[in-house]
Amino acid sequence: MITLEQYFGAKKHPIEHLANANILLAKVNLCLYKAEYDGWIDPDTNSQISGAKGGSGDGGYRTPDSHTGGAGSAHRSARAVDVFDPDRILAQWCVKNKAALVEIGLWCEDFRYTPVWCHFQQIQPKSGKRIYIPYVSPPLAPALEGQAPIPFMVK
Repeated sequence: MITLEQYFGAKKHPIEHLANANILLAKVNLCLYKAEYDGWIDPDTNSQISGAKGGSGDGGYRTPDSHTGGAGSAHRSARAVDVFDPDRILAQWCVKNKAALVEIGLWCEDFRYTPVWCHFQQIQPKSGKRIYIPYVSPPLAPALEGQAPIPFMVK
């Protein structure tokens, strides 16, 4: 289970982000429960939240001045979290159980772009796809069983 303390760490955040994080973590923790995912503990964050080497913890909440991800990242409004998944067990479960993601109300970045973590967010991406490609570039990991080919060529 991911806690609010783990999600925010020592990062200052507006009060409205606390409400967003409560909703997000309720959904993500339900997903982890349904997947029966005990998960790995990332040594950099000391939690199931994936983080950068050195423990910056940018897999959870990101402040406006964070250098991780884009300016419009759902992490910056406490609406996204990256769950540490080095063996891709949770990612494979998500591919096989997309209906559970729909029921819970979560969207994921395509797991070929998140090789050792699963990105969950509580807001629909522009594409509307439940598992979406976050940017146009070559994937970082191979497809998982059941994943359709990427619908475009990347040079």
